[in-house]
Amino acid sequence: MVVTDYVKVRYAVAGNTRFHLFRDGALRYKSNDQSLTQILANKEEVSLDKIAAHSERNNLYCYLGQDELREPYISKKIKLIDGDIITLITRGIWENIDEKEIEDAIDEAKEPKELANSVEDMLLSKQLKDIENYTIAGIFIDKTYRNPDREKIIKKIISIAIPILIILIISGVIFNIQRKKKKDNIENMNGYKVSAAKYVDNGNITKANEDYKKALEIATKYKLKDEKKSLDRYCKFTEIIIDADNKLKDKKQEEALDGYLNASDEMDEVDNLAKDYVLDKLDLVRNSIKVMDLLYLGDTNLDLKNIGEAEKLYKEAKTLATDLHLNEERKEAMEKLDKIYEEKAEKQKENKEAEEKKKKEEEDKKKEKDEKEKEKLEIEDKAVNHIKQGDTSYSAGDYVGAKMYYIMAKQLYDQIGSNIFSTELNSKIKLMDKKIDESSSRKSKADRYQRDGDEKNIKGNFKEAKVLYTLAKELYEKEGLKEEVKKIDEKLEMINKDLDKELSKE
Repeated sequence: MVVTDYVKVRYAVAGNTRFHLFRDGALRYKSNDQSLTQILANKEEVSLDKIAAHSERNNLYCYLGQDELREPYISKKIKLIDGDIITLITRGIWENIDEKEIEDAIDEAKEPKELANSVEDMLLSKQLKDIENYTIAGIFIDKTYRNPDREKIIKKIISIAIPILIILIISGVIFNIQRKKKKDNIENMNGYKVSAAKYVDNGNITKANEDYKKALEIATKYKLKDEKKSLDRYCKFTEIIIDADNKLKDKKQEEALDGYLNASDEMDEVDNLAKDYVLDKLDLVRNSIKVMDLLYLGDTNLDLKNIGEAEKLYKEAKTLATDLHLNEERKEAMEKLDKIYEEKAEKQKENKEAEEKKKKEEEDKKKEKDEKEKEKLEIEDKAVNHIKQGDTSYSAGDYVGAKMYYIMAKQLYDQIGSNIFSTELNSKIKLMDKKIDESSSRKSKADRYQRDGDEKNIKGNFKEAKVLYTLAKELYEKEGLKEEVKKIDEKLEMINKDLDKELSKE
């Protein structure tokens, strides 16, 4: 059904007859069927282009002829303009002719009859096997009604309405500004609450506290009692945590622990806000206290010289501090360990140096002993050779030469502290003295010693010459021959210089 006053139009629909309003050749308004298919389409379970072929398109929930007619659809008023075209079509048309084809027919039609004939031709040209009853009715709105006094009425209405409208606008603007401001502030308050909760989740309690305070100011300003009470609890709760955080930062672990325990007790009042943060901080502060205890015990053991135990405690403190990201405590433990390691290294160095020194001393002693042993063997060989030479001289009747060799042999044995041949050599020397006394006087003996010494000196046998000169000097001294003693001293002085030269060359 369509009702119009030639200015506006309203339509009512019961069933699946459709209302269309075309303007400037395009579909502007259309009705909806009162069918199950339309309900599915409204729910976007069936696309609009599938309605015409859907199986439930004729399953109507409102139609003429019902025992009890349900509420038909009645449209709002639609303003008409010159050139509008209204059509009413039944299912025989809309099941087979789509809206675009009707628009094409409207473009070519100048009156309703031409439109109806054109649409019918389209329908029949499709040569469908079965065609439902079809109807199309068209209304061409060539000209809408205009009241001749309309402009006067409008002017009068405007002259009265403008002042009222201005007042209303100003009041409305002020009201809307205030309402918008309040709305914006409340939205900001809710935004602060959301951002504060996010800060809590991210572990930034200081920022969360700032946003809760901003939200509390807004709640206080607009006297939002419930919000104010809730936000006040959140502010105080986060301040407890911030205070505990500051205590922990200042290394006041015991006070920080009390603060976090207090926050844990108050958690139920703020819907378990920051529960994970507080529990993590409790674990952290307890472990931090444990780290400090380990460092203290390490220091105590270090003072008691229990180096091994102190090192073990410092290592445990370092590991725990590393796991908990306690950088300062970890650094302190590392420094204490470094000190122990430095002392160990220094002690190891001292022990190594002592061992090396001891080893060197032992090597030097062994070397010295070997050299002395070698020297002793060489001296013994020389002594044996002197004895042999003495025996040879004795056999040849050279008693002075034999005595000289026996004395030199005895001196060598005395040098190495060997008394093995002392008695034998003393006996041989006495025997030689006796033989010499028997062969010449003491003066003659001294002269002979001097001559033999001169021969040895000329030949470069300085040691042998020294022995002979010494024997000569002893005899001259016994005889009181000072001049002879002086000459012998001069020769001995020269002999000693020659011996020193030989020694320096060696």
